[in-house]
Amino acid sequence: MRRIFYLLFCIIYFQSVNAQLFINEYSAANYDSYQDNYLEHEDWVEIYNNSSETVDLSLWQLKDENDDHIFTIPLKTMLMPDQYIVFCKDTIKFIELFPNVEFYYGDLGFGLSGASDQIRLFDSTGTLADTVEYDDDLPWPTIADGGGPTLELKNPSLDNADWESWSPSQGNGTPGALNSTFNSDI
Repeated sequence: MRRIFYLLFCIIYFQSVNAQLFINEYSAANYDSYQDNYLEHEDWVEIYNNSSETVDLSLWQLKDENDDHIFTIPLKTMLMPDQYIVFCKDTIKFIELFPNVEFYYGDLGFGLSGASDQIRLFDSTGTLADTVEYDDDLPWPTIADGGGPTLELKNPSLDNADWESWSPSQGNGTPGALNSTFNSDI
């Protein structure tokens, strides 16, 4: 009986923690129309821990819509409460553009489509923890499609599966920090 109770507790606990880890910002179309060139940082995805618990991300996986594109998060990767972690396609190019980001991993081994794609985060048991299926056509914000900005979640309380929850960033994004379009009134 204790074993069943413990298993149920673990399932409920991990589901509640997983619900607080989510895809918070991403860069998939890296053309900067203001400078008329491709940005050098390649693609990246930011995960945010909105829980009050430290989460061990060891062996979690990040995928796009292709199940063969897998990035396994290294052992002993801990995400503290209210902390961000960025996963980038090319760490050298990423850190050249964003030298102040402290918590990042790469190289993903795959990139995100600039048109439409899916970003998926799986916990260490293979359970889907979060997913965003984005598009570069309306109703999704289209300025992030080759315009330089990333797409940022307006507030952690919003459903990141809903296009209305996203906004184009100011500049080239805010990896590892509070989103430039954050709205505390939501």
